[in-house]
Amino acid sequence: MKKRSFVVILLILAVVLTLSMTACDSIFVNKADPTRYYIDIGTVDDARTASIVANNNIASCVRVIAEYKNGSTITTSALSGFIISENGYVLTNRHGVVRFSSTSSDVPQNASDKPMSADYSVVFADNIQYKEVKLIAYSLSADLAVLKIDMPLLSNKFQPVVFETQRKLYYGERLYTIGNPENIGLVLSELTVGNPEIKLNSGDSFNSIVLDGNINHGNSGGPVFNAYSRVCGIICSRIGIDGGSTYGLSCAIPTSTIIGFLDSIKNAKINYKTTPVSTGSGEAA
Repeated sequence: MKKRSFVVILLILAVVLTLSMTACDSIFVNKADPTRYYIDIGTVDDARTASIVANNNIASCVRVIAEYKNGSTITTSALSGFIISENGYVLTNRHGVVRFSSTSSDVPQNASDKPMSADYSVVFADNIQYKEVKLIAYSLSADLAVLKIDMPLLSNKFQPVVFETQRKLYYGERLYTIGNPENIGLVLSELTVGNPEIKLNSGDSFNSIVLDGNINHGNSGGPVFNAYSRVCGIICSRIGIDGGSTYGLSCAIPTSTIIGFLDSIKNAKINYKTTPVSTGSGEAA
């Protein structure tokens, strides 16, 4: 009889404890409204993410070397770039691979100006270098240019990046770039979105992405990857004020502008994909 009473008491206590926990849960746990937007960053801040992004894309990233010839004078420019199609098209910045003798810059004096003669080299992470490289196209409205590697073998295929098409960036999102700072070789840098969409110059036809992170001379033309290893922009410059540079801040051209330019490039088969929203998580609008 005592034993049965003891069991009954235990059952009563268990029921009371369960009801108490349920009450506390309803009081202290915020039951998310499924219509309320929120951001689930998952493992973006996990150090393993940087390693995964780097290993997924290192074969697609390159150093770009341009040698401009003006009489007996040769000027060298070194920057970054990345493979956008398996048949050897490379995307980079215009300001590193285009130069006009009339202005000594990448901006022509008039519409009839032609770029200076230049020799281009593309160097991969394993130090394999291609010197048969041609300038295919460039944009004057955006700091973008496309080079083409003439492949020695028709069977040779390069590993292209994958572009993000719809998923928008948000403040504080962790991004990554692989570039060629100071022409020392390919280096991974972690970045943070300071502003996902801002017009830095009144004359720009597009909004820029402001990035907080370690960007140096030579990083120009490097791809900006999100945590899903997809390209969401291209580094174009550090932010300058009155001819100087603001320490630690840089800007990138967003994918929307890049795709608008690449759509005009014939024979370049580009990989465009959209990162799906994870089950149970929202996304920045």
